[in-house]
Amino acid sequence: MATRRNVLVVGGAGGIGAACCAAFSSNWVPVVADRDLEAAERVAAETGGRAYGLDVGDAGRIEPCIERIERECGDIDGLVLAAGVIPRAQGPQQTDIESWDRIFDINTRGAYAVCRAVGQRMAARGRGSIVLLSSLAGMTPTPHLTYGPSKAALINLTGALAVYLGRKGVRVNAVSPGPVRTPVIEASYARGERDPTVMARQTALGRVVTPAEVAGPIEFLLSDAACAITGSNIVVDAGAIAALGWNLFGGADAVLAALQAEG
Repeated sequence: MATRRNVLVVGGAGGIGAACCAAFSSNWVPVVADRDLEAAERVAAETGGRAYGLDVGDAGRIEPCIERIERECGDIDGLVLAAGVIPRAQGPQQTDIESWDRIFDINTRGAYAVCRAVGQRMAARGRGSIVLLSSLAGMTPTPHLTYGPSKAALINLTGALAVYLGRKGVRVNAVSPGPVRTPVIEASYARGERDPTVMARQTALGRVVTPAEVAGPIEFLLSDAACAITGSNIVVDAGAIAALGWNLFGGADAVLAALQAEG
């Protein structure tokens, strides 16, 4: 049996990150890094991995943490950047510069700092695969004034890093989910900020995505089966982008029902 390689999942204690750890555990050793160490330890115990406390908003602690992980666990061959925050939808009047900076510090600056620390080590060894978790909000404007731009930056960063690291044998890709029923999004539904029924109607499949359905494409991008794929952004949105234009005509349900009625 082949030796399982280490995959570092930053933001691995919940949501899509935890789903990744569960999906990867057969072929990889999940190294679960999260600001919530207790939750990371639970996920690590469930998936046969190791847990570390890491707050990507504190850039100065990232390099020492990566050094410790490689010293204690061995080489990091896969990296998934799933850490991030989703603020409530707010406009310019409610979004001051400090709030803007906080989102970018975590979602963008922190992601780059981790990519830099891990990517340099991968490049020195001549192998590795990195997947950044972006979002559909990074591809089309939404009411989330800061979240969308922070995720758009990751898509651009993915392409740049893919070229910088490609000659060193390191691949870099992004995955952009549409609405996913993570605990954070479920809490948003409970507060009445979003309506899952409305979101489901605005996709080609008529439903929203589960965390496990995002983990699958991420695992593929990490794997040797994707050895010629780098600089790409894979959208996992149940067809939300495909259905965008249909919403100008009343939505996919209305259009399809009308066509069916016509026979």
